[in-house]
Amino acid sequence: MTSKIAVKTGIEEISFGKGGGFTGEVKTYKLTADCKLYEKESELKKIEPKKTLELFNQAKEIKDYNFNEPDNMYSFIEIKTKEKTNRLVWAFGSTKVDKKVIELYNELLTTTK
Repeated sequence: MTSKIAVKTGIEEISFGKGGGFTGEVKTYKLTADCKLYEKESELKKIEPKKTLELFNQAKEIKDYNFNEPDNMYSFIEIKTKEKTNRLVWAFGSTKVDKKVIELYNELLTTTK
């Protein structure tokens, strides 16, 4: 069953996180269209539908934007639609990436608190 949010936005899920550095560890979260937030495979919590829709709408604006400039420390957002998965990767503190990407990333991070 496809959720209302996926139908409205065309987006099925958003993965996001950061990685690199000395350990090379990658921290990954996933927000699904049914409002569930996961860290790796474990469900952390449910996010309010209104907030999830807001985030998915923000993601919709950048789902076709391409940016792949990782560095030693990097952040990423992966936007999954039925057709494709678009992975955006940028260096920690990069000013080259579209500010909509950074805004979405920061909003997504607040859901993990």
